[in-house]
Amino acid sequence: MTWPELVVFDLDGVLIDSREANVEAFSHGIESLGSPRPRPEEVERLIGRTAAEMLIQLGCPTRDVSRVYDRAVLPRYLECLVDLARPMPGAGELLDRLTRAGIPVAACTSGGLALQESVLRSLGLRQAFADIQSPCRSALKKPDPGFLGELVARFPGSPRRVVHVEDLEEGCLMGRRWGAVAVFAEYGYGRWTSSEEPDHRIHCLADLVPILFPG
Repeated sequence: MTWPELVVFDLDGVLIDSREANVEAFSHGIESLGSPRPRPEEVERLIGRTAAEMLIQLGCPTRDVSRVYDRAVLPRYLECLVDLARPMPGAGELLDRLTRAGIPVAACTSGGLALQESVLRSLGLRQAFADIQSPCRSALKKPDPGFLGELVARFPGSPRRVVHVEDLEEGCLMGRRWGAVAVFAEYGYGRWTSSEEPDHRIHCLADLVPILFPG
């Protein structure tokens, strides 16, 4: 196996640890109902589910989910993410190695472009990325394989040997269906339930090195 022509990362849960921001935002949402603030571990164990599922599991009445998310959770998350986000262990080192090897790096995210750019800059990681695909730049979104395809097509020669790293099952399968080498980050926020397997599973970013640099 040769080195990839492009490596594409999801951000939250793969390169960016946003647990603290999620805990703060969803705790704030529950407090806005007049309920006690949940314990951090109660929120952390739910990260990776939809926002609606998280709120309901934390005690928010179904009828109030949309209002609490729109008025409390999302604004608080956007407000605190830049300050509370941390790089996943080994993120900077891995991105530096890819840069030194001349392998282009991109991000494919469901998050807003401006916010993700701000977080990456605050963590000192932005310079490693040649491009970022987000819903702001496309009529498509995850898990449509075309969403990833648009990103790849913006690179010279439309790279074919692409490694795609995700922590959510639907995103990982999106990459596989496009034709990328699909790597599932088990340390992230998702859970694998499909009978279809990813090409690789990793438990930390260091596990990605032999996949990217075989031999």
